[in-house]
Amino acid sequence: MTLPRGLYDQLVTGVLARRLAQLPEGSALLEELSSADATPLLTDLIAQSLARVLEDAQGDTSVHAAQQLTIVNALLVDLRSRLSRDVERVDTLPAPAQRLRAVHAAGESAPQLPATGLAEPWLFTASKASPSLLHELRTEAAACDQIDILVSFITVSGVRKLIDVLKTVTAAGASGVGRTRIRVLTTTYTGATDQKALDDLAALNGCTVKVSLDGRRTRLHAKAWIFHRRSGFGSAYVGSANLSGAALLGGLEWTVKFTEHGQAALYTRAQAHFDTLWADDEFQQYDHRMMPAEWRCGWRSPVRVAGCTKASRHRISISPRNAISRISSSS
Repeated sequence: MTLPRGLYDQLVTGVLARRLAQLPEGSALLEELSSADATPLLTDLIAQSLARVLEDAQGDTSVHAAQQLTIVNALLVDLRSRLSRDVERVDTLPAPAQRLRAVHAAGESAPQLPATGLAEPWLFTASKASPSLLHELRTEAAACDQIDILVSFITVSGVRKLIDVLKTVTAAGASGVGRTRIRVLTTTYTGATDQKALDDLAALNGCTVKVSLDGRRTRLHAKAWIFHRRSGFGSAYVGSANLSGAALLGGLEWTVKFTEHGQAALYTRAQAHFDTLWADDEFQQYDHRMMPAEWRCGWRSPVRVAGCTKASRHRISISPRNAISRISSSS
């Protein structure tokens, strides 16, 4: 089979080398494998090759699993025999093969795991075939040590979808400290953030909220949730959904999930960038009791509008810099 024209990033195996030999001379760009790229590329090649071998193992479910375990252990034993030192890094699997899914206090129920797991990436598209983003966020939040939230705006409808779980995980224990710490970064851009939503979050034990107060512009367009776990199985969700009811339930949003265990480099970069933004002076710690009066103009909050014949509720959004107001009926 002739190799199609295009871009590649693939190790040259024996089979591929024979296919390359059939091409016209000078029509393939090859480069030596650098030491910096060797480990991830070779690991990926072994994983793909081993996956094909394991899938080809014969037998019913129990026999199939036993054969797969035998193959893997044989490879690990051979690898360990080739190492003259640090052999403990090559660890075999006892039979029958098992997976550790959680460690929890004796007498307590084991926490629920996300439907999408804690190792593989996933794309949420709000389709019927995809797990609910809201369900996964609630499940992740219920069993983690720290949550970092990065969104352009936050509404009451969005907070209501999660507040019960957040209250539970941040509830003070005997020491006064909750099980989970929360950090939130958001903005007052276009006045879309509800002040009450931030009040509800800031009232949680161990939750710190920081806000960019420039209502005319924002550098923050990213939307991300990072769930930290001391077990080393954290998760990150990066996409288009703000913390609003519409985005979490039925919006045409795309969100990509990646994990600390499966995509460690991406997870580390996301965590590092959040920490950088957290230290940025543009984001100021939110506390409605200490907030200067002029800041309050940037929040979306219910007001009564003069001239109305009924006691209807409206929303007013005023930029704190240019004092341009816009009034629209609330839903």
